[in-house]
Amino acid sequence: MADSNTMVDVKSDSVTVKTGDTCRTRSSGVMFTPKVTHDMVRSLFDPTIRKSFLEYCVTLTVIGDILVGYWIGSKYSVQFAKYFFLVQYTIWRLAYNVGIGHILHQQSKYEILSNFAIKNKLFDKKNNSNLSRFCKFELQTKLGEEFDIESYPPEYLIWLMFRQFVDLILMQDFTNYIIFVYFSLPDYQGDYVKSLLNFRTLIGIIMVMLNVWIKLDAHRVVTDYAWYWGDFFSLQDSELTFDGVFNIVPHPMYSLGYLGYYGFSLLCGDYKVLLVSIWGHILQFLFLKYVENPHIEKIYGSSKLTNNNDNIDDIIIKENNDYTKPLISNGLYFENFQLLRFTDVFTLASVIYLCAWVVKSKPGSYYLFIVTAASKLLSWSVYSALLYKQSQYRSYTKAFLKNGFTQIYSYKNWQFIYNYLLSITTTLLILQTLYKLYENYHAINTVNIIFGIIVCVIQIWCNYEIRQAISDFGYFYGDFFLTNYIIERKLTSQGIFRYLNNPDAFLSNCGVLGSALMTNFNHENITLVGIWITTNLLFNKFIEQPHVDKVYGKNKRKAGVEKSLLKIKPIKSLLNVLDSLEAALLNKIIHEKQLKDSHDAENLMDWGIAMQDTIRDVKTNLAPNCLLKVESNGSDKCILPNRILVSWQLPSEVYDTKDWIGLYNVLSTRSDYKKTKISSFGHWSATCKNSYKADPRNSNSVNEFRDKGSIIQGTVIFDNNLLVYEPGIYEFRYHSKNSHNVFLISQPIQIEYPKFETDNPERLFEDFKRTLINIGSLLDNKFDGNGNKYFNIKAFVKFIHYSTGIELSTDYIKNVNGDIETICNRICEIKKILNDFS
Repeated sequence: MADSNTMVDVKSDSVTVKTGDTCRTRSSGVMFTPKVTHDMVRSLFDPTIRKSFLEYCVTLTVIGDILVGYWIGSKYSVQFAKYFFLVQYTIWRLAYNVGIGHILHQQSKYEILSNFAIKNKLFDKKNNSNLSRFCKFELQTKLGEEFDIESYPPEYLIWLMFRQFVDLILMQDFTNYIIFVYFSLPDYQGDYVKSLLNFRTLIGIIMVMLNVWIKLDAHRVVTDYAWYWGDFFSLQDSELTFDGVFNIVPHPMYSLGYLGYYGFSLLCGDYKVLLVSIWGHILQFLFLKYVENPHIEKIYGSSKLTNNNDNIDDIIIKENNDYTKPLISNGLYFENFQLLRFTDVFTLASVIYLCAWVVKSKPGSYYLFIVTAASKLLSWSVYSALLYKQSQYRSYTKAFLKNGFTQIYSYKNWQFIYNYLLSITTTLLILQTLYKLYENYHAINTVNIIFGIIVCVIQIWCNYEIRQAISDFGYFYGDFFLTNYIIERKLTSQGIFRYLNNPDAFLSNCGVLGSALMTNFNHENITLVGIWITTNLLFNKFIEQPHVDKVYGKNKRKAGVEKSLLKIKPIKSLLNVLDSLEAALLNKIIHEKQLKDSHDAENLMDWGIAMQDTIRDVKTNLAPNCLLKVESNGSDKCILPNRILVSWQLPSEVYDTKDWIGLYNVLSTRSDYKKTKISSFGHWSATCKNSYKADPRNSNSVNEFRDKGSIIQGTVIFDNNLLVYEPGIYEFRYHSKNSHNVFLISQPIQIEYPKFETDNPERLFEDFKRTLINIGSLLDNKFDGNGNKYFNIKAFVKFIHYSTGIELSTDYIKNVNGDIETICNRICEIKKILNDFS
């Protein structure tokens, strides 16, 4: 049967020909309206439909096959009958894939059948040759006496004859396979209940039933026009449709359409039947590759995907001379391996070491299971945490940028990390599975091993299809790291993503499922299946999907499988219920968080009120002639490195020349309002110039001192030599004599760094230069770490972060020798990159 994807791959739809649709011949362009025809099963077995001579012959051959099978099985043996029909199936399968394939290939390239009919006037009324008369007789008996042969082009008529021979070959292919399967069924010695209750049998029956539904649904969509390769003979003019099974998988007639082969293999429990089925299925894929696909591309154009991510990969390579395609492990071998790239050699060496370790040490399957599980959990934790931080805060990229590396360099390192973790976990899983088979070689189930390999091949195919659709950029989660390179913020719906929204979340588990199958569902491998599935679902739900919504928007793309499932009312109702539960749970979490935030805010407000009351209590004890005030012109902020003027006043009877004022972070002192329990770390000032002669810097800060008899007043200046270069909420504390006993506490003041614009490196350079001069940390346009003891290189890094929003590391500052111009250029460059992320 012609795969309906004859139209799907190129047009994204399937071609349906309905009664009244207009067709035209390929070369001559003759327009005509085709007669109503039926599918093969109805044509042969529906008694209400007119049948031709050849259709009766095909029906008789099917009955003859059954009778011959009964006779051989009775007269000889079941084993002989099985091999007899295996030979029969082989002949008819080759007649299908090789015979029909060759004819269709010639018809596609040279229209050999159409030209034969035209050249020999096969359907001409005056042609009385035996072949012509037989063909006309066959069509008349099939379509009725009223069918006017001469009113239809020869291309259409020869197609109708071609269908009859297709019926013969396909029915013989199917019948002989079924009889071969019948003779391969296990002998349950009359215990049919046991056979039906067998898990393997039930799965096999389900697969066969699914196969029947797929074939029927496929024919419903494409009708017998595509079923019998109608577009090899004539082209139709009708609407394109994309429905049913064609929403689920590519090439459904040749992929899931052969699911029954594997269902019958399970029913038989015989690996020989499975191998025969695989052989037949492979021939069908070869038929698709070498017969149908070339014709599709010839008639409808190439089905090559247009992938924006391919363009992104090209742009990255063109703009970065040192960038090369990354190493990729597909489970069997490495792609893009480069001997001169150390990370590639290291990855390969690690894999080889693991293999050698297992061979030499023979650690045992249980130990390998523990190592494999731990490796998966650890690697998942690493790349999940890394991608989460990158998505939320761009932490990974920032870590490289602040140390002087480029955005692309950080992406290259991520590619190595991700591929390395994937390679190690995959290698360990393979080694664990092989070692388990080695330990239990006496109980090896060949059928399970073959099915396990098939499932693993599905994952390899899935990985290949994913990379074809989203390229290396998508495969390595490039939209987490290089959002600024995305050309069009639109999710792809090409290739495998046409059928599944996130194929990697589901089909990436096929490898570990295959390992469980091969080890006969050993409990250790079942545990690994649980780990793989759980980690993949958690990653998709809480990391990948939220990031996709952030980058591409929340307009959810509906893939083919989802569209098909949503048409089933019970499933749609269930999904609606689950969505409602998820929304309710999310609302509850948000509500609880809002209550907690509100409670925290109330606590913070209460703490602030308590602090104000405490300060008032201290002042009240010394009232009425006490004062400690920050002269800030009505503002409660100080922008560094501006000076802070502090005025004070005390009664003369309590004043002492050794009194001093310290600057403290309010979070450090908290409610210790009677005695300061922490050091000021040099951020203090005397109240009288001559009181601390050994500390000239702390004494020179005294700006004014006035003795008014009963009252002592004064002001001190906290300049760049005394200020704290750590943004936060601070307070000044007046201490008695040379102690830490508190007399007065000022109102809190917020100390901040200035905010600078980063769109112009020249202007930023001038801002930095002016600020550093005021701080006293600039020498020859370079940062001077010895200019101000409180403004060291760590403080300078914080200054850059708070004033520009950009992080640079101390190592980078040292590498550029503190050159302010270079630092400003780097800040503007990083700011542009990070802005492009949003």
